[in-house]
Amino acid sequence: MSNRRPPKRALVQVDDDDEEDKFYKLKILLPNGTNVTLTLNNPQPEMSIRNFVNLVKEEYEKTRKSCVLSGKMRKRIDWNLAAESYLDFNGEKIIGMVRLETFKPDSCNILRLDDGSGEATTMYENMWDLTPDTDMLKELPENYSFETALADLIDNSLQAVWSCSPGNRRLISVDVLEDRISVFDSGPGMDIDTAILSILFIVKMCRGKIGASIHRSSKSKAIGGKPPYLMPFFGMFGYGGAYACMHLGRRTLVSSKTKQSKKVFTLQLNKEALIDNRSTSGKNWKVDGGMRDPLDEEMKLSPHGSFTKVEIFEWKCKIPEIYQLQCRLKDIYFPYIQYDEVSKTGRTLRPVEFQVHGEDLTEIVGGEVATTNLNSKGEEFWFQIRICEKRKGTSQEANARLKFVYFPIVHGKESTDIIMESLEKEGYKVSESFQTFGRVSVRRLGRLLPEVPWASIPFMERGARASTLQKCCQRVKCFVDLDAGFVPTPSKTDLSSQNLFSVALKNFGNKSKEKDNDVSMVIHREGTSLTYGQVEQSYHDWVLKMHKSYDEEDAMGEDEATVIFDSLDKKALCISHDSVRVHKVMKRKGKSWERGQKIKIMKGACGGVHKNDVYATIDYFLIENFEDETGGKLYSDSFFFKTCRQINFCEEEGCMLSTIKGISKLEIRKSSSFPISIIDTEKCVLIDDNEWNRKLVKQKEKDPSRIDLLDEKDCRTLKFNGETTIGASVCAGQTLPQQIVAVVRPASYTSSKLSKKLDQKHFVKMDREMLMEVELQGTQMKSREKNAKPLYSDRCFPTNRGGLHGLYIFQLESKIPHLFKKAGTYIFSFSVGNSVTCKKKVIVKPSSKVGSWKLGGNQETINVRVGSSLPPLSIYCLDEYENQIPFTSVPSLEVRLKASPEFEVPVYMIEANLTDSGILKLKNMVVETDALDDIRPDYEATLEICSKDEPFSVSVACIVKPGPLKCVVEKDAQALVNLLPDSTVENFILEMFDEYNNHVAEGTNVPICTSGLFIQDRMCLDLKVDSDGCIDLSGILKVTAGYGKPVSLSIMSGKEEIFKKESLVEIRELRLLTKLPEYCTAGTNLTNLKFKVTDSYGIMDTSINNDDKSECFHTLSIESDSSSVDSTTRYAFVHGSCKITSLSLPETEGAFSFKVFHSRHPELHMNLKIQLTPAQTFERDEIGCYEPNPRIYLTPLSKMGSTTNPLVVPTQQTPSSEFLTQQTPPSQFRVLSIREMSSAINSQTDPVDMAQFSEYTEILKAKLNSYTERISEANECLKCLEAEQEEAVQELSALQASLEPHGVSFPECLSNKESMMKHIEENHHNTAASVFCSLYRNAPASKSMLLSKEGVFGIVALLGSVASTPLSRVLSEYLGEDTMLALVCKSSRLGPNIDPMLQAEAARLERSITSRFHVLCLGATSPWTGGLVENDPQRKLAMDDPKLSDGDPIPGFIGYAVNMINLAEEELNIKTYEGHGLRETLFYDVFGKLQVYETQTQAKEALEHISGDGAVSLDGFIAKGNKFICSRKPEIHFPITVRENEEEKWSNLEEARNRVRRVEKKIVKARCLLSKLEKKMNKANERSDSATKFSLES
Repeated sequence: MSNRRPPKRALVQVDDDDEEDKFYKLKILLPNGTNVTLTLNNPQPEMSIRNFVNLVKEEYEKTRKSCVLSGKMRKRIDWNLAAESYLDFNGEKIIGMVRLETFKPDSCNILRLDDGSGEATTMYENMWDLTPDTDMLKELPENYSFETALADLIDNSLQAVWSCSPGNRRLISVDVLEDRISVFDSGPGMDIDTAILSILFIVKMCRGKIGASIHRSSKSKAIGGKPPYLMPFFGMFGYGGAYACMHLGRRTLVSSKTKQSKKVFTLQLNKEALIDNRSTSGKNWKVDGGMRDPLDEEMKLSPHGSFTKVEIFEWKCKIPEIYQLQCRLKDIYFPYIQYDEVSKTGRTLRPVEFQVHGEDLTEIVGGEVATTNLNSKGEEFWFQIRICEKRKGTSQEANARLKFVYFPIVHGKESTDIIMESLEKEGYKVSESFQTFGRVSVRRLGRLLPEVPWASIPFMERGARASTLQKCCQRVKCFVDLDAGFVPTPSKTDLSSQNLFSVALKNFGNKSKEKDNDVSMVIHREGTSLTYGQVEQSYHDWVLKMHKSYDEEDAMGEDEATVIFDSLDKKALCISHDSVRVHKVMKRKGKSWERGQKIKIMKGACGGVHKNDVYATIDYFLIENFEDETGGKLYSDSFFFKTCRQINFCEEEGCMLSTIKGISKLEIRKSSSFPISIIDTEKCVLIDDNEWNRKLVKQKEKDPSRIDLLDEKDCRTLKFNGETTIGASVCAGQTLPQQIVAVVRPASYTSSKLSKKLDQKHFVKMDREMLMEVELQGTQMKSREKNAKPLYSDRCFPTNRGGLHGLYIFQLESKIPHLFKKAGTYIFSFSVGNSVTCKKKVIVKPSSKVGSWKLGGNQETINVRVGSSLPPLSIYCLDEYENQIPFTSVPSLEVRLKASPEFEVPVYMIEANLTDSGILKLKNMVVETDALDDIRPDYEATLEICSKDEPFSVSVACIVKPGPLKCVVEKDAQALVNLLPDSTVENFILEMFDEYNNHVAEGTNVPICTSGLFIQDRMCLDLKVDSDGCIDLSGILKVTAGYGKPVSLSIMSGKEEIFKKESLVEIRELRLLTKLPEYCTAGTNLTNLKFKVTDSYGIMDTSINNDDKSECFHTLSIESDSSSVDSTTRYAFVHGSCKITSLSLPETEGAFSFKVFHSRHPELHMNLKIQLTPAQTFERDEIGCYEPNPRIYLTPLSKMGSTTNPLVVPTQQTPSSEFLTQQTPPSQFRVLSIREMSSAINSQTDPVDMAQFSEYTEILKAKLNSYTERISEANECLKCLEAEQEEAVQELSALQASLEPHGVSFPECLSNKESMMKHIEENHHNTAASVFCSLYRNAPASKSMLLSKEGVFGIVALLGSVASTPLSRVLSEYLGEDTMLALVCKSSRLGPNIDPMLQAEAARLERSITSRFHVLCLGATSPWTGGLVENDPQRKLAMDDPKLSDGDPIPGFIGYAVNMINLAEEELNIKTYEGHGLRETLFYDVFGKLQVYETQTQAKEALEHISGDGAVSLDGFIAKGNKFICSRKPEIHFPITVRENEEEKWSNLEEARNRVRRVEKKIVKARCLLSKLEKKMNKANERSDSATKFSLES
């Protein structure tokens, strides 16, 4: 190919002055991970892709030469291949010609260039230019913390999801993982346009100069409104998002997608690149970017298709525990997570769905807000304040709502103390007390400002000092809700201290400072203005009311006592009574004492405290005797004692109170008992933690502190024999030391005393035994401590050696000699009790000697298809102790499949590599063989992988199955020769092979398409391959095409036709043997017409023989426009020939044409024509019917042709001469004479002319003979029609069977969409559905508002199809006719207008709608929200199959009815404004979760395991709700799905149905004619009997 550059095409054209210039900016993503930008001014509307690529190449070279691109090595771009490949624009391929009208002018359009190499990247260098003021990011706010930074990111996400369309999911999901921090929101996402994307990114991530915030105008929207002012326009200073990202981590990846975009666009931010990057033109920040397909998880989180995800990597900040983070974020955004203040229904609202670490924050019960709400009591007191500046020319204002909540004292304890204790238990650091507790909580736009330093507001501080009101006011907390008029600090944790509105609110209630404010304040509540005095008085009254209603003052008394009888250690407790009351809280002289308090009992306070002060912890308070039941006072003889646990005892050794089976018991243990009177002497005082800890340190210096292991030098000093120490690292198989010596050190022992470590004072003398445990941690364990495997344990008591006491000696070599065989980390744990422990780690490394190979993974059998790659395999190298060691190099391998000595297939293509950990990875091993027939039908083999140089190998069981069908071979090429209609093909066997000439696997489904052929007894659309790899069609393939018609059979593999066999049915011809006259008299008969059927050689086919018994019908039919020809009469073929004895000709002169044809094979036909001359006169009989003169010769009419007369003779009907001489016209004379004679005979008085009587009797005889013959002919004709009807019905049944493989259980339901629409139009004339069908069939949808996409677009019965007639019948019956005929529209706004619109259309069609009708609006339904089946072209709903109680599937379950409706492509494209399809809306609304089963029995058994919308079965059982429906044959039903290549069959089906209808009409007509003839016959018999009687009497 020439490398010459084509001439450059002019891109700029001169337009008229009045035409507007067009500017295109195109960013081209190149295959090597770079990108260039093309700018085109007024280009031609089209250019070839080659010219376009040349422009890209020029721009790329300019960019590369100007050193804009970094100098790293890149893949070379093949520009020639790129010019022959394609461009990708928003998921659409552009090939051949680039049409610039596709792109947006004056905007940046992103295209990806493909060079045909098949290699693609998702990240592109310097894709985005986001140049902020980088100096702003060099210093982060001093008070920035992890929570503050994360909240800044969540603020941006909250503002994004707030702008979601109604019905879209509002989700913010935060995940803190090991390698990243992720913030996901389901907001609108960012546009692909670079300019727009940059701005939106700046708005979302930087919000400032790093761009001046374009959303600052949104602030006005967030001023005013109703509290708590939920309008998340938090951005104020423009750098929150960027600061947050840079504070949290070094690198940030932003991914975003809009609804309109098919791709996800990404930005990659780097803190160092932002700060350090420079260019010749100044500071810039170009960042890498890319585009990719959305992940399934992302689309699941945001079903409407738009989202933004910020992922932060390389984070170094300290992250709190997940639960604390969840609680903290719930506190910050509580009104957005759950809120009921603005709910009209009283239900808790969830404006935004927050998730942290996969948990919904509404499910988190902790947090300061939730705990505070739980402990408040009574009604709330609130009012609002509107603050405005006093300066002229300014219109700034701010609004605040102050809500006061009362926290009473409960059982003598302040609720605030309870709150702080609860928060401490949840992990909060609480340093406040009741006096310093923060009594103001501030939220701006619903977001908590956690560091507002206001202890209270002056308005809250009421009452004189030490008064009840002042004390109660300290139990009030104010929750302040602010709108956007208040300005926060940059970190959004506090209010700006210089803001006028903030200062005014902080000083609210301080009258002296309010005078100096430059603002005016208006107080109001529920629209009513209030004065400051009114609010102040209302607040006083409310506080006192709360105090009176909810405070439980600390009157004398303690907590609920536990009474103990008997079983008391009186001596240890220093009591004399047999029963005591035990308390945990005691108030003495107005001061409370509680269990757990730390006290100091001074020397001399009581007996037993003489030498030193005693430091102890209070356990319980004991009271001998009981309280008076009336007043709660103590008797004078009651005694108080308290039990205390001294400082040198742990909590488990202290006094314990327990209750077992309702009996309380007190165990003193090592606690001591002191009289309560020591409190009165003030020699028992509470001490703080510092003093307690100082005393505890001194005490613990003597306590056992740690366990040390003596080293080799120390053991030699103590004269131990053999090894006594273990190294930190040993090799597998190394011998263990003989013993290990351990000692217990006191707490006073430090590393500075190593030189004296063998001094006895540094050994603790103990009588307690020491436990040694040995555990093994595997080399592959991620969490080794949790998965350590115990191997050995031993216990021993201390001994002495060399005058030293306290030595613990453990024997190793003699007890566990084989310990160090397995590689890993061995942990030797030593412990004395639970407090003194020591651990020694020994790492055992594998041996360097190779012992064997091992196949990785747990797979027992590998399944693979021939021609495909085996799954990747991992091979581990093991040492002689079966420890894993790395491969040093890739060995030379042999891979083969073996099943028997005859079956051994080598695998040549092997890609072997070593991983970083030394594991041998094998992949891309392709299996290719043509010998799989040798191991049919199991296809079992063994995969062996061997080393060529060493005696090592691995093997695994393998099943190698044939590939997909690729080739078909017929065994007998002459099987489709000499075909005849209705015959069955014999010896037709097809062999099925894959690409490698193996027979395909047994049971493989093979789709077969036929034309002119029909496979009998076929139960499904596909046939299955038999055990020989063949499909045998012998005896089941029937010819349905007519004589001389082509037939074919083809087999598909996917969408490709891989086999086609064509043939031709034998040719036959219908011939006339007798000569047809040129002229005949009208009204006469043709007789003895003889026909025969011959083959292509002119030889008569004697197999054409009519045989009723064998149901082999071969008859000849006549068809003509003349009514004289009876088209219902059939003439039988006898061994290839057929004779028409007589054929009546029309009574009118002119050319007479008629057609003769084989009744079942209309291709055998002849068109004949005769010229007719004027006919003779006919007479009318007594009932008004014309008939020939009885004296004229009549040729008998017969259905079956006679074989006696070989001539074709037109017979002349000539009247007798005596009747021609009468004066009366023949027709009139004959009627009058018959009537007069009959009247004369019946009267028996009038004279009768005997000559006329004689003629009269002859006429009657002729009539009787004529009627008898005509009745016989009518009966014959009726039998022939009935036979034809049976034949037509059989043909119809065969066609129905070919369209429904499982058999036509309900043929009346076998209709396609066209026939069903025609049926509705014709048989439901006065319905809205009929009018719709008429409009749909006759008027294009685009010209009718009624039929547009915004109007009515279908009827339920016509908006889908099903696979079988049983399913059509039962689903149609389940819905009922009203629902099936219901109209369907998109919007409920059209509903009220449909009736007048339909009536107008009906009037235009000269019709009317008289019956009611239903209209279903998709927008008014509740759509399915559970997701769709992935990659399903029918967009079926993702529903779980029903299960039995034990988890097994329910027998007979076929599927959900909503998923069994097949939708055509145009029906799949029908969607609501929210993007929901027909299946999610219409069919889910009418069917719900209706389940379909095979049989009635299975459906009934399943009812007890299912709930919802009931169940149906294919044999007609219907359970709907709590009722059962008796099934019938519905007139309106769902059409059957028309499959590929079946259009001709459906056309034949309609033709067969029409034939059945025509035959049925002819039968009705023939029966009517027979009935009339029989009546005439009876009347003629009566006259004949009267004439006979008259003759005898005269």
